[in-house]
Amino acid sequence: MAEDTSTPKMAGDGSMPIERSAPWAVNFRSADFIGGSLNVELKAAPTRDNSAHYITHITMGTVASAEYTIICDCNLTIVDGGGSNAFGPVQFCNDGQTTFSKDFSNPLKITDGRAIDLTGVASSGYQPSCFVFIEGFTGDKPLG
Repeated sequence: MAEDTSTPKMAGDGSMPIERSAPWAVNFRSADFIGGSLNVELKAAPTRDNSAHYITHITMGTVASAEYTIICDCNLTIVDGGGSNAFGPVQFCNDGQTTFSKDFSNPLKITDGRAIDLTGVASSGYQPSCFVFIEGFTGDKPLG
């Protein structure tokens, strides 16, 4: 029987996920947080059964508020679609445009069948903005 070559695969060593779809990247820039908080979906949940998103890289930071033209302190957290914490919070200070970047040698797994969301909380009375860039892939069980 011929092997199915229509779906790209990545050989795993048992601890790494098997890739079934092309790598993806998500680039997001928020509007000013209204009321000092943010909750947004960055990548929809996987469409296949028994699959999950895996994050290989995150870059995030703060940018000047469009309304106030200042940068205020806030924290950003990557959560799954159910609100469970996946990474963070990362605290950003109000001393200028600050950036955080991380490559994961072992991909960060999001809960099976869940979206990748972003939450943020800022100082009361301010409306900051942020940016997030995420790279990853969607993989299938039985891994992780």
